[in-house]
Amino acid sequence: MIVRSLKIRNFRNYENAEICLNPGLNVITGHNAQGKTNLLESLVYLSLTRSHRISDDRKLIHEGSDFADIRCEYEDDRIQTIRAIIHPKGKTLMVRGQPVRKSSEFIGLLNVVLFAPDDLRIFNDQPRERRRVMNQEITKVSGKYLLALNHYQNLLKERNILLKSANTDMRYLDILDEQMAREEYRIVFERNKFIRQIQSIMPALYRDISSDDITVNVRYRCCVEDPENVSEDKLLEMHRQNREKDLENRMTSAGIHREDILFELEGKNLITLASQGQKRMTMLAFKMALLRYIQNETGKRPVLLLDDVLSELDLTRQKKLLDMVKAPYQCIITSTELPEYLNRNEIAEYFVGEGTVTPVSGGM
Repeated sequence: MIVRSLKIRNFRNYENAEICLNPGLNVITGHNAQGKTNLLESLVYLSLTRSHRISDDRKLIHEGSDFADIRCEYEDDRIQTIRAIIHPKGKTLMVRGQPVRKSSEFIGLLNVVLFAPDDLRIFNDQPRERRRVMNQEITKVSGKYLLALNHYQNLLKERNILLKSANTDMRYLDILDEQMAREEYRIVFERNKFIRQIQSIMPALYRDISSDDITVNVRYRCCVEDPENVSEDKLLEMHRQNREKDLENRMTSAGIHREDILFELEGKNLITLASQGQKRMTMLAFKMALLRYIQNETGKRPVLLLDDVLSELDLTRQKKLLDMVKAPYQCIITSTELPEYLNRNEIAEYFVGEGTVTPVSGGM
């Protein structure tokens, strides 16, 4: 998958901007607060139909404008065009010039993996944030997962309303439990497959990037004891075993909405042991593993976005990281300046300043 061009209008600090990208390594330079990250954010929006930085889409619209418009042309077996128009009442998503009715028909058409400095917060965040990351990555490769997740969340809301009612209809509660277990089965299956694939390659990636002989792991904390042998019956039994507690507390105490993923260093919780540098290397290894996961599931290479990452790495690790990604993946990097060791003949450089994007070298 290769992003050929990106056009944005009235998005963040940009009134009109266009950038044509090279298939390999692209470096976007410029001073801080000029809009480098905003370019990457627009690509994330086209991948997920939402920003990774804020939840209110209206804040993405350039001040004084009525809408924001993001268009992208990318190559994926053939040349494709997608577009998102953000307006005060919502958003309009388009593929090849035609609007799509559901986000599930749009998410993951453009598949990008972003690493930004704020990603390190995931280690200390609440479990819901780690679930959010897991959900968004699986959603990009499985529309059925997104549908199951949306249906489950609606059922969960309905079940909690029922539990809060004065006279709980137990027959209806049975029906909701059965429907929830059905959706949870698909969700647990996909989450377990996701973690299994990430774990199979992440430890080696960590050692390759960091040169540290330390073992890092990622583990799935599932709502049932044995996710490898999950079944609808086991999930239904989980809800039934917790029913008395749920009725007393008037909320659903068990289910996939309580799950978590754990990052470990030498078999122990990474939060308690890891230095800031080890956390950064762990997150980089996780993101690199995501590239392989997406490629395994879709047969297509995603685009890697690195937002101000190089400044946080020493020279040796910068070179290792770029050597790992610049050949097989299209990579778009933001940085305040171009690293001197990069071969200008092998990259494309763009300068961002005052809401404009200017090719410096190697642009298409």
